[in-house]
Parts: sequence; C-alpha cells; structure tokens
Amino acid sequence: MKSFANTVRSHRRALLLGSGFALLSVPLAAQDESADPVGGNVIVVTATKRNATIQDVPFSINAQTQEDIQRSGAATLEDLSRNVAGLNVQNLGPGQSQVSVRGVSAGQVVRDQPGVKEQVGVYLDESVISLSLFTPDLDLFDLDRVETLRGPQGTLFGSGSVGGTIRYITNQPQVGVTEGTIEANLNLVEEDDWGGHLKGAINLPIGDTVSSRVVGYYTRYGGFIDAQGPAGGENINGGERYGGRIAFTVDSGTGFSLTPRVVYQKVKADGFNRQELWNLYANPDTTTRPPVQLGEREQYLLLREAFEDETFLFDITAEADLGPATLTSVSSYINRDILVSRDASALTGSVSVDLGYPDAAVLLPSNLRDTTKLETITQELRLSSNSTGPLQWLIGGFYSEVDRVYAQRLPTPGYDAFTDAVLGAGTSAAVANGFPADSPFNSDLPYDIKQLAIFGEASYDLTDSLTLTAGGGRPLLRLQGKADHHHRRPVCERGRRSGRSYFVEWFYPAGAAELRSQSECHHQCPGIARFPPWRGQRPAQHAAVQCPGPRAVRRFPVV
Repeated sequence: MKSFANTVRSHRRALLLGSGFALLSVPLAAQDESADPVGGNVIVVTATKRNATIQDVPFSINAQTQEDIQRSGAATLEDLSRNVAGLNVQNLGPGQSQVSVRGVSAGQVVRDQPGVKEQVGVYLDESVISLSLFTPDLDLFDLDRVETLRGPQGTLFGSGSVGGTIRYITNQPQVGVTEGTIEANLNLVEEDDWGGHLKGAINLPIGDTVSSRVVGYYTRYGGFIDAQGPAGGENINGGERYGGRIAFTVDSGTGFSLTPRVVYQKVKADGFNRQELWNLYANPDTTTRPPVQLGEREQYLLLREAFEDETFLFDITAEADLGPATLTSVSSYINRDILVSRDASALTGSVSVDLGYPDAAVLLPSNLRDTTKLETITQELRLSSNSTGPLQWLIGGFYSEVDRVYAQRLPTPGYDAFTDAVLGAGTSAAVANGFPADSPFNSDLPYDIKQLAIFGEASYDLTDSLTLTAGGGRPLLRLQGKADHHHRRPVCERGRRSGRSYFVEWFYPAGAAELRSQSECHHQCPGIARFPPWRGQRPAQHAAVQCPGPRAVRRFPVV
C-alpha cells in the first residue's frame, strides 16, 4: 500500500476559476502597525501568548501568512508542510492525516490502538483542538497565519505539545470595518474526476462597539482510486468538506473585549487512498478462483468504505486591561463524532480460514466500523504584564476535561451460523456478551482524562540584543480512567476492571484456554499455570496465565 497525494498534486489542473477575488479592497492580513512602511514584511505572532515580531521570538518558529498560503495554493496542512522544515504530514485521507514535528508524531498511526495523548498540539487561535489519531483537517480559508512551533515546547503550551505546536490563527472581527472575500476553484484530477471549492468571508460592524465575521466554505475532492469486486467502481475515494465560523467581538473601548465564536465542519470521504498489491480475494496466486492482478491505484472491495468527521466548537475569549497587566480568559467546548467504515472482509476471511470455516464463510462481506465520540472542555486563565520595561512576565492556569469513547464493531451477516456449525451449537450466543449478533469482534475503549496545571514565565532584557528567560509549569491534577479493550464475555470480572488496556486478537474454539496477564487473573483464577509467551510480545509482557472459561482470547497489553 502507498499514498498517492504527490501523484495527485502533480496531475491536478486548474481549469476555470483560479485564486480568489476580493469584493472589497480592504486587506485581511494583519501586520504590525509600527512596522517600517517601506519594508512592510514584519510578521506579528503570538507564540509567546503576547504580540511579538517573529524576529523577537526566542525559539524556532515558522509563520506562514495568508498571502503565503494563497501564493502557494495550499488547501490543507499537508500542503503547508512542504514549506516548513521539520514538519511532516502522513496523508491517510481527508481528516486522517498524521502530523509529526521533528519526527515526533501527533498520534499512533496504528488505527486500532489510538494513543492516549497526542505529542503535537494543534490549536485554533487559543483553543486546543488536537486529538490523537485524528488530526483536525481544518480549511485554511480566511486565516491570518499558521504558526508552527518546533518542540520541545516550553511552559506556555502543555496540552500534547511535546513535539511541537501548530496554531491556526484566524482573522478576527474588526470593529468599524466592512470587508469581504470570495474564492472559487474548479480542478480535474488525472483528467478523470472533478473537484473544486467555493469559499466566502465577510466582516460586518454592528454599531460602534460590536462587529461580526462570518466564514463559509465547501470543497469537493476528486477521486483517483479505482476498485474491483462486487463493490467496485471508479474514483471511489472522492469526498467533500464543508463548514464555517461565526464570531462576534464586543469592544467596550475601555480595555475590555469579548469574542464568542462558533465553528462547525464536516468532512466526508467515499473511500481511502490505498493501493492494494495483493488481496485475499484478488491475487495471482489463487488455485480455486480466477487469478487477478490488481493494477496501479486499484483495490478490491466487497463493501464500499467511508469516513465521516463532524466537529462542533464553541469558545469565548475575554480580555481585560487592568493597567499594569492584562487578564485573559479562554473557555472552549468541543464535540466531535468520527466514523471510519472499512471493508474488513479479507481480514475476517483470513481468520475464518485459520478456524477451519467453509469457503462460504470466508467469502462473507465484513464491515469494520470504528467510531470516536469526543467531548472536551477547557479553561485557561492567565495574567500578563503590560509594561514596556525590561521585565516581562506571565502566569496562568489551565484545566481540561476529555471524555472520549473509541469503539469498534464488525457486523458480518451470517457469521454466527457458521460459528455454531463449526465450533458447536450455542457457541456464538455463549460469547456474545451483550453485543449484536453476527459481529465476531467488538471493543470499547473509553477515556476520561482531567488535567489541572499552573504555568509561568518571565523574561528580562539584559541588553538590546540579549534577553534572559525563565519559566516553569506544574501539573496539580491528572486523573485518567480507562476501560479495557475487550471482546466477548470476560472471565475474571474484577481483573477486567483493573484499568489496563488490551489488544484482543480473536476468539478460539469453546473449551480452549483464555490467556490473560498474571497480575489480572491470579486473584480470580485458582490453580493458574504459566504459558510461554506469544510471538510478537515484548519481553516485559511475556508472563501469561490460564483461566478457565468457555472460550479463549489472545489478549496483548497495549502500552
């Protein structure tokens, strides 16, 4: 398998409408008003949580402005990464790209084992939006800039920012300003499938102290992967992305401002950018079926695949000028629903072969459905100095609560009948554990994570070109609850609630032994016996025990 993002980019042709055109001539890019009018190239960033020119930031940072994004034609973070040293994006399809900064990834690429906490933080302005395994695929329209802070991060960004931080900085509502922009594009992928987008933004004042900014966009992705088989077709990996932002700014004119905002986006894909070199049902080595040689950018499907990612964000940013200091509060709520629906027929069929099922069972269509439901609440409160003297300081606190449920189901109509026929009547019902019928694999992996931390930083200008900076942060609370990755009915109920996480491989015939870690079962299963390690286990995980039960499951601890 391989990705074809580069191939698609090399063959994409803009045919009709190119870059956007402005309805009004007011520029949207934010520049430092004190910048040299001749140079006009000073970029103001907020990587230190205060306004500073990019030249004055004392760590490695890249900032691409709206003009840079438009000139490069970048539509995704992957496009931007080509111009940022140390930033790499692995394209796994719309809404699923994995980000790494200096080689540290934002989440595990292994889909069935999502990392608990990402290592690259992603922010939309002041709100944390990063999620391991599913990096948000935000539209880049109407952004002031994108800041890439190469890690390891200091004390100001602590939520999953070990490897680095990526910040999408949007254009904010401007009081007393009326402006707008429309952008449209139409393109053809490999002279085969059409794509394009239509985007617009408008800033409207509401009285003397209130302003609004509304952004909307729609993008259609052309497909470039073909599929053979019962669910085959052409350009099966097309998709779309649509959404928008609505923000208001209330500026009292006396040092207090309030900016509430609502963001909504949905990403849909009809398939995945995957090329298969060999498939259980389509390969040149078969002896019982006609040989099939899959070609370039082809795959074999018994079922159509799909991806959906729906994101809702509400946040409020408040600032109050207290004279010698500025108090800033950032509150956010995120609700996100993700579905990854894959054709797992070949995987299920290969296990059916190992279990001795007949050919009819091996050929059953099997749909692996991964779902992620996420709710996140965050609150940050910080106080920063306002003086122009050599001493600058900032102190703050951060709280977050993450409720995430990652679940998998494998609906395979007709599977239970073959299970009972081969392994004995009643086997499928005995191991159902309350899950739906004809689903040979089921798992739930919920996370409940709470964090509370304080942080601070101070800097002193020793000379005009030398500044001493010191900072620190301390977590005050980090509570994490996690249920195990389970399949069918557990044997040791108390051990199952121990909080450890497992990768379940499959179930075996009735009467076989169930393998569990010794620490989980030795209080519940008397007369345990040690088993040799399974191939593939790490040295620290070799201990296993035998527990009595109606069936067996190979369970490997996930670390």
